[in-house]
Amino acid sequence: MQWMLNISTHQNDLETLDHNWENARQLLQQHQFDGFELYPVDGYAFSKIPSDLIQGVHLRFFPIMDPIWHGNRARLLEIFDDDATIEHFYGGLDREAVISVYRKQLDLAHDLGAKYVVFHAAQCELEHIYQWNCPWDWRETIDMSAEIISEVMQDTRYGGEILFENLWWPGSLRLDSPAEIERLMEKTNYSRCGIVLDTGHILNKNQTIRSEREGIDYIVETVKSLGASHSLIRAVHLTRSLSAEYVIQSRQIPNPFENSQNFWDRFIIAHQHVMQIDQHDPFDDPSIERLFDWIDPQFLIFEFTYRDMAEWNDKIARQRRSLPNL
Repeated sequence: MQWMLNISTHQNDLETLDHNWENARQLLQQHQFDGFELYPVDGYAFSKIPSDLIQGVHLRFFPIMDPIWHGNRARLLEIFDDDATIEHFYGGLDREAVISVYRKQLDLAHDLGAKYVVFHAAQCELEHIYQWNCPWDWRETIDMSAEIISEVMQDTRYGGEILFENLWWPGSLRLDSPAEIERLMEKTNYSRCGIVLDTGHILNKNQTIRSEREGIDYIVETVKSLGASHSLIRAVHLTRSLSAEYVIQSRQIPNPFENSQNFWDRFIIAHQHVMQIDQHDPFDDPSIERLFDWIDPQFLIFEFTYRDMAEWNDKIARQRRSLPNL
């Protein structure tokens, strides 16, 4: 199993490294990790990244996917207000923009020698992001995700694994049953597919969890309930998120976008809300090792948020201590 950290080319992450990838290499060496999973943010000269540091690439997540993929112009304008905003968000006005983004990122993954890429088989439009009352079924999201990947993979140099990641919103890949995984594998026209299990996203589903130990029990039971399908878990985003109380409180907000003037105001509010739910903290309880009695992933990624290098180092060290026998 390869041990990895997450990194992006967002300005804040680059500043944490002092814009020096040798500092990233030293971080890996300090904690005895094997590489990074990269989230590539446009506008960066990716040729600066030493390819031997990158094991995986996390593809861009478009949380609002159905209307652009299915050409629902009326719904796009309802969400984004105007064509200029639609184009800025997706890079174009139709599904070809989405395809272009993913093929470009897959070419980058190929150039960096990435062994896998991550794709969120999920969607949630802003008006449903607080109440979780998504009107679509998980089958629709899975079918659309499979269609996107199947089409994108028709013309790309990338030949590594495609790993689908779970999220917590109803109507998405939540890993509530083996049927979700089975349908996703059946529908995707690409043979090298699997799952990346995000433990924080599993925890975010359940608003009865109040402690880390309860959360670990729930994660293990979720994986056990997948039956033979859990053998398709090729990677784990290992991260703790105990935000049940916040989710319950946030659902009482009658109109969270009341004072917003445009799409970008609404998007910022939604993004801040999501960050409160998905906390990206480390596990401290060694019973998290029980998860690996059930799965044998090739890649284990410590996926954290951090304000500076000191916080990053602390989170890595804490979670490493919770895994003494791995």
